[in-house]
Amino acid sequence: MALRNKAFPLANFIWDFDGTLVESYEAIIEVLNLLYDNYQLPFDLNGVSDFIIENSIGELLEQLSKEHGLSLLTLKTFFNHEQEARDHMISLMPGAKDLLDYATGKGIRHFIITHKGSTTEQVLTRLGIKQYFTEVITAASGFARKPDSESFDYLLKKYKLDKSQTFYIGDRPLDREFAENSKVMSINLREASSEKNIAINDLSDIKVIIDQNIISK
Repeated sequence: MALRNKAFPLANFIWDFDGTLVESYEAIIEVLNLLYDNYQLPFDLNGVSDFIIENSIGELLEQLSKEHGLSLLTLKTFFNHEQEARDHMISLMPGAKDLLDYATGKGIRHFIITHKGSTTEQVLTRLGIKQYFTEVITAASGFARKPDSESFDYLLKKYKLDKSQTFYIGDRPLDREFAENSKVMSINLREASSEKNIAINDLSDIKVIIDQNIISK
């Protein structure tokens, strides 16, 4: 983890879901393998894995739709149905609950913006962390997909967020781009530190960021 010298007062954390708060990789890969098999497409595990990390599942499905003449709506419906059937496979990322509790105790509010569908809140309830989140925005909420800032703009207006006190926490280039488009700093598990992003190795690193940058509310 690399921290800049400048202090950033914190008041709001907006979270990505898959790969950030929860470990869902195994379930996602299982569903994609099933989808490829259902449509008799060759499945390259490494290639697919690299693509969804660097881009998104939505972009992967769009690419498959164009390359193979398949209905994008049908692909999305298949994926969402099979993914939701595997919600029981989703587990918390190491240190997630402890960090949420710690940050909340410091006066930080939490939100989620994710591409996952309407069962997201059910998963949060099962994992025992739903109570930490002021609002959860999912694919079912109807906003433009990340990195478009529409979902953030909604939270900004509704909760009168101060951009200088808000971080978006994610694990992919898409999440960093979303933060940049939303004009907030990001904390990212994969992306290198920069003027607009703080790289972390795991969620426990965020405690250091909180301790160095927290303000009284």
